[in-house]
Amino acid sequence: MIIISNLFYHNATKKIPEDANVCLSLAVTYAVSLVGVLCTYIIAGNNLAKDIHNINWTSFVLGISLIGVEFGYVLMYRFGWKINTGSLLANVCVSLFLILIGGFLYKEIINVKQIVGIVFCLIGIFLVSR
Repeated sequence: MIIISNLFYHNATKKIPEDANVCLSLAVTYAVSLVGVLCTYIIAGNNLAKDIHNINWTSFVLGISLIGVEFGYVLMYRFGWKINTGSLLANVCVSLFLILIGGFLYKEIINVKQIVGIVFCLIGIFLVSR
């Protein structure tokens, strides 16, 4: 689901018309998402009065971070980044930072295979960005 959704995501993001207002385009995007998620929530028979108490600050931070991700990708493509390199570079960089966050914040073990993978990622970033 993640892979297929990402393929549609990047293709749709790259195809947003140049003269379309980014804010309005993203507002429509979020409205469609809101309706879709609420319909799924209702169809699943969930209980809002019960579930609302389990929501905390993370939902708000996630919402704000999604705005940054969406704006970033739209601007990346508008500034001429190719779909075959822009997303790759962004995702590899995110992955490298998540390895560090996982190690320092969540005390996840970084093994030799991962270190070798990190080196290859760095080489890949160098090669792809040239």
